[in-house]
Amino acid sequence: MKNIFWISSYPKSGNTFVRIFLSSYLFTKNGNFEDFKIINNIGGFNNIKIFKRIKNFCKKKDLIKDPTLISKYWIEAQKTIYELEPKKLFFFKTHNSQIKFRNRRFTNENFTRGFIYIVRDPRSVIVSAKHHYNYKNYEIGLEYLFSERHISLARGNTLPEFLLSWQQHYLSWKRFLKENPNLGLILRYEDLVNDPNKFFYKILNFINSKQKIEINEKKFNNALESTKFENLQNKESNIGFIERPKNAPKFFRKGITDEWKKEISLDIIKKIEKKYFIEMKELGYL
Repeated sequence: MKNIFWISSYPKSGNTFVRIFLSSYLFTKNGNFEDFKIINNIGGFNNIKIFKRIKNFCKKKDLIKDPTLISKYWIEAQKTIYELEPKKLFFFKTHNSQIKFRNRRFTNENFTRGFIYIVRDPRSVIVSAKHHYNYKNYEIGLEYLFSERHISLARGNTLPEFLLSWQQHYLSWKRFLKENPNLGLILRYEDLVNDPNKFFYKILNFINSKQKIEINEKKFNNALESTKFENLQNKESNIGFIERPKNAPKFFRKGITDEWKKEISLDIIKKIEKKYFIEMKELGYL
């Protein structure tokens, strides 16, 4: 039953960056990234089309009224995916925490073939999130970063996700890995940016350990080169990117690692470092 591979992260932590690389490598002949449509091969699990295949799935208006209702259908959706196409391996993006809510787990080892979790310095996350979601100030961004009840809303074709706080999100997937050793790979966004050859190769090797794929050096180099951040910026400028929010001028804004040092006030920095000291120390951010 294990036919789902998750690409998971807290929002604004590099999920799209990884999806584009993997889509270029896994779903093209030569590894060259030509069009953003390629990432539809690793679409969001919270797409309403996936959940509509469940018998007696609730109405969207019910999810708007109570977003937590989506938890009733997490496992049922994964079960339906397997029943409809048991021999196919699905790659899904998710920003959902790997939590148990009212005794309902987001996913489990019965449906998960593997997962890649991308974690990012929360001081960088808040900068990227402010620009992406057009927050008025960093104080609002801090509220979301710290919120233990943060659940995204049903909009368009996307269904709610349990984002929670940066800390809860990271610890939930870390705990899932501890419960199921070798099931996942946790990587820092900063390492993907600073040493892409090493860490993207690590991703491919991990996938290969769960599902046999060809490891081709030329194809790997093509995928790495064509998905460099400046190339993604140029593609977005020339052809647009459907995942860019209406209020954000760009999706691929800067893609750097230490922008927070010049962007955030010392007060905000200290609050983040104090609240998340243990996790940030563990991850090498402090």
